[in-house]
Amino acid sequence: MKIKDDSAQTSVVKSPSRRYILVKEFNLKVVVPASTSNLGPGFDTLGLAVNRYMVIESDPADSLHIEVSGEGSAGIPKDENNLVVVAMKKILGEVPRLSIRIDNGIPECGGFGASGAAIIGGLLLANEMSGKKFADTDIYNLAIELEGHPDNVSAALYGGMIVNARNGDGKYSHIKIDIGEKLKFAVLLPDNKIETETARKLLPSSITLKEAVTNVQHSSLLVAAISTGNYELIRYAVRDEIHEKHRKKLIPHFELFNKVALEGGALAFTISGAGSACIAFCTDHCEGVVDAFAGMIRGMNLNWRAEMMEPVNKGAEVASGKFKTVGLGGGK
Repeated sequence: MKIKDDSAQTSVVKSPSRRYILVKEFNLKVVVPASTSNLGPGFDTLGLAVNRYMVIESDPADSLHIEVSGEGSAGIPKDENNLVVVAMKKILGEVPRLSIRIDNGIPECGGFGASGAAIIGGLLLANEMSGKKFADTDIYNLAIELEGHPDNVSAALYGGMIVNARNGDGKYSHIKIDIGEKLKFAVLLPDNKIETETARKLLPSSITLKEAVTNVQHSSLLVAAISTGNYELIRYAVRDEIHEKHRKKLIPHFELFNKVALEGGALAFTISGAGSACIAFCTDHCEGVVDAFAGMIRGMNLNWRAEMMEPVNKGAEVASGKFKTVGLGGGK
């Protein structure tokens, strides 16, 4: 993606013997996709990028200044506690002197990786400023360190569906699987936001062997179904014994919307990430499932939304800010 800013800026830098002019061609801009994670049985393992985006732009400034627009803008920090800045400090070692503009198109209810997108955006911005001294694999592992789990940040960085696993040395490995055009999601967006930390506190400290085997079997089947395009098997693969039965208690009417989704032709219905957003896997009838969700929302007088989302195979993209240095001759 090549993103240009036609309003070039200039500044003059003086040295004892020469003067230089720096011509700013365009600002630094990162576009990062949202992501759904877990996908049922793939707890802290599977992430999948979808077509909602966080756009982050920056320009040099005398001090840090942050503007936020879009989803949940009122609740996003506008100081050095902003996750974009936290991530940038991981590479730069200090708070950057930048004017940063964040346009957030990722639903604020939780479940579509807004924090992961901010972390990836911040790391990529800082890496660009530092001369790209970190490779993608370094960015990937730094993001996991900041986020605490790999699913959303990996999908935001690489796009497609990412299968993640922790190595014996504490670093992570991954494989990307591109998604075919037929798979879509009918998405339910409640008006209550669930923080990931809150949702994690509901999980048990241990599970039974039977529960573990169930998730290994079904997450393996889900990865095989999506990677081969055998989407019909998704209706059997999206079965979880680790997190959903605990977290669905935080989502009003979960079972009712599950029933509506399946009756409308969806292959499966599950929580997106930690919630409160939920996704219905569809190949056919996706618009009908969205309409059915919307009808239920109106009938129950809920302040919720229903939308259709699609997988995207492109991850975060950067337009590099460039500066031309032009000598103006001698003089002080």
